[in-house]
Amino acid sequence: MFGFGSLTLIDIVLLVVCVVHAIRTNRIFPWIYVLVFLQAIGCLVYIGMVIVPELVQGRRARQITSTMRGLADPHRSLRQAHRDVGLVGSVDAKRALAEEHFARGHYAEAVAIYKDALTGQFADDTALLSGLARAQFMAGDAAGAEASLNQLHRADPNYSSEDMELLYARALEAQGKDEEALLQYKKLVRYFAGEEARARYGQLLKKLGRDDEAQAVFREILSLLDGAPSRYRRMQRQWGDVAKLNAR
Repeated sequence: MFGFGSLTLIDIVLLVVCVVHAIRTNRIFPWIYVLVFLQAIGCLVYIGMVIVPELVQGRRARQITSTMRGLADPHRSLRQAHRDVGLVGSVDAKRALAEEHFARGHYAEAVAIYKDALTGQFADDTALLSGLARAQFMAGDAAGAEASLNQLHRADPNYSSEDMELLYARALEAQGKDEEALLQYKKLVRYFAGEEARARYGQLLKKLGRDDEAQAVFREILSLLDGAPSRYRRMQRQWGDVAKLNAR
C-alpha cells in the first residue's frame, strides 16, 4: 500500500491530474511509477518535463499553422471580418474589419468603416476615434485626423495615449501648423517611450532654421542610444539613423 498521509489536498489533486494526463496521453511507463513513488516531487518533475513542453510546443504549432494558413490564403482574415460584419453587424466586428483594411494599407476603406461605426451610443467611442484618426492620417487627411483627435479629447479629457499625442503633432505638422506642432513635440519628448518624438522634434527644428537647437536634440538621441541596452538600440535604430544623418 502507498501512503498519502503526508500529502495535502492540493498535492493529491495535482497527483490525480498528472496520473490522468499520463494515462490519457499514453505515458504510463515510467511516469506512473515516478508519480506514485515520488508523489509531490514526481508531479513537479512530470509537469516540468512533460506538460510544460507540451503546452509550449502546442502554442508553437498553432503559431506555425496560423502563419502557413496566412501565407496560403492572405485574404482569409479579411473575408472572415467581412462575414462577421454581415452576420453580426456589431461595432466590434466593424472595428475588426477596419483594422484588417488598415493593416493592408486600405486606408480609405478603413476610414469609411470607422465612420460608419461611429454612430448612436458609439459616436464618441475612443477606440473608434483613435482608429479613425490613424486611418485618416495615413490616407492623407491630416485635418481630418486632427479633428478626430480633438473629438476624442472632448469625449474623454482623461484619455491618455502617447501614440495619439504623437499622431496629433504629426497631423499639425502635415498641415503646416509648425509652431503648434513644435510645442506638441516639445511636450511629448519629456515622457514619450522611445526616440521617435525626439527625432521628429529635431527634424522640425531643423526645418524651421533653428539648427543649433536641432543639433542639441540629435546629439542627445545619439548620447542616449550610446549608453542604452542593445535591445533598446535595436528597437530605436530608425531614429538613431535619423540623428546620425542630421547631426554634425
